[in-house]
Amino acid sequence: MGDLVAGLMARSGYGQVQSADALQEAWIQAAGEEFAAHSRAGNVNRGKLEVWVENSAISQAISFQKREILKQLQNIVPDRRIEEIRIKVGRIH
Repeated sequence: MGDLVAGLMARSGYGQVQSADALQEAWIQAAGEEFAAHSRAGNVNRGKLEVWVENSAISQAISFQKREILKQLQNIVPDRRIEEIRIKVGRIH
């Protein structure tokens, strides 16, 4: 029964949605509410977390805290193996 449910979740994309939600929650915890209100965690690809921010001022502010945020993320979601944060300016909603 468990295999059937897992298969259905995989085909429907539900597992990816849960994974994205978990990563966003980790981002909120690591970056803090102030930064999280103006940014959104994207995908992790080859150890690089893509983070979308509203504008260049937020990008710069997060850049100053990037090392500490990265350490927090590594502690919160060690299974994601995040080694780097890439910040991109764009739409977050």
